[in-house]
Amino acid sequence: MEDGLVAGKPRVPMQVAPNFEAMIKELQNKIMRKQGEKISLRDITEKIEKNIDLNKLESDILKDPMAIKIRLDRRTN
Repeated sequence: MEDGLVAGKPRVPMQVAPNFEAMIKELQNKIMRKQGEKISLRDITEKIEKNIDLNKLESDILKDPMAIKIRLDRRTN
């Protein structure tokens, strides 16, 4: 594998809430037990993104900006 690439996809570091990370990892384990294959966390989050209503989420965030906090890492490589 090339540096920074996982299965042909560039690595993108992201910080998430510990509860969300635990939930995604538990989902990963359930999929592995049921289907016998370990799906990457990246692939799981891509499926979540495709299956949720992002317009409603955006609307909810804009109604109450303090309901969700996003921190951006401004460091450069």
